Amino acid sequence: MLKQTSDPPASGSLPSTDRAPRLTAQILVVSAAALVVTGQLYLALPLLSPIADSTGATVDQASWSVTAFGAAYALGFLAVGPLGPRVGYRRLIVGGVAATALFAWVTAFMPTVEAVIAARALQGCAAAAFAPTAIAYLAHNIPPHRRPLAFTALTSSFLAAAVVAQVAAQLITARWDWPAVFLASGAATAAVAVLARYLLVPDAPERAVSPGAAYRNLAASVARPRLLPFYGIALTLLFGFVGLYAAIRLADPLGVAADDGALLVLRASGLPAILLAPFVTPLLSRLSALHRLAAGLTAAAALIAAAGLSVPLVGSVGLFILLLAGYVLATAVALPAAMQASQAAAGELSAAVGAMYGFWLYIGSSMAAPVVAAASGLGFAVLSALFAGALLVGTALALLTAANQRRPPAAESR
Repeated sequence: MLKQTSDPPASGSLPSTDRAPRLTAQILVVSAAALVVTGQLYLALPLLSPIADSTGATVDQASWSVTAFGAAYALGFLAVGPLGPRVGYRRLIVGGVAATALFAWVTAFMPTVEAVIAARALQGCAAAAFAPTAIAYLAHNIPPHRRPLAFTALTSSFLAAAVVAQVAAQLITARWDWPAVFLASGAATAAVAVLARYLLVPDAPERAVSPGAAYRNLAASVARPRLLPFYGIALTLLFGFVGLYAAIRLADPLGVAADDGALLVLRASGLPAILLAPFVTPLLSRLSALHRLAAGLTAAAALIAAAGLSVPLVGSVGLFILLLAGYVLATAVALPAAMQASQAAAGELSAAVGAMYGFWLYIGSSMAAPVVAAASGLGFAVLSALFAGALLVGTALALLTAANQRRPPAAESR
């Protein structure tokens, strides 16, 4: 269990050290892109009432601006993600981030809620080009010994986006109206697109890979038994994370649901844990990616269950916040490990597996809020047990996959 497994080389060769941009710069710009692009999903959450008020719609109607983005985002992974080898990873990242900025600006000028929803759906499609391509980019351009740090930085930005985007949106809309949020986020996203253009490796697209072959690779990524557990694991990872924050408001375990300031503090309390994750991951470098994943999922399950039990047994806000921070840290350790392990198993299907992994990751996150809404009457302790159970299913899949990898390889369908 303590043996570090080396990742097989990703398809394609790594850029030479003397010609490639500095690794730290690449990791930072990809992480910044993850923050601003994924943040577009979450920044609309504090804006539902302002959008509804200015367009004459209801909050329920305005909430479709979040659903439209999320659905387009997940489905877009499958449509755009496999094209990385054909189009080029840097080109696809820059184009996707730039288009995300463009549609943020378009959204700011939409006069009706229907137009806002349509613009957000288009923005979700554009944003979908980033995540699976970024995963494949790191697998192709970052040396194996730096990949754990790179994937941790990337996934920490995915998680931090949920907090940073909502805090920024709430602060901006308190002084200006909701369009200012999209104008500002569009400017920040466009700036990151420019940085990506100049700091990422200028890869040569594999013209031999036709669009048809790219989508055949997507089909192949679900036909290989060794890859299927990773999609099941992806389904559980953000289900608990998004579900927990939804349950804090809907189930109101601490009696703060009506206090926007208290909710903001509670949500932001996980941010230090996310920022700590890149420093914790190197301490676990002796563990293989799959065993880091299993350890992170197990710790997350234990901590979220403990948080649920602490409400009726102790009722301490301080203890709850401490357990919440521990859960967020465990999730921030598990996410990059899952990403690294799935890419190590992907072989020549790196782009397709990144797309399929991202699809199931965000399907899991999209399922969380409806499940919490339907089951909130059962209480926070029951919901936390549900999230813990889902995470333990992920643990079992990770350990089963690790055990299977120690067996002699069997022939797989190509």
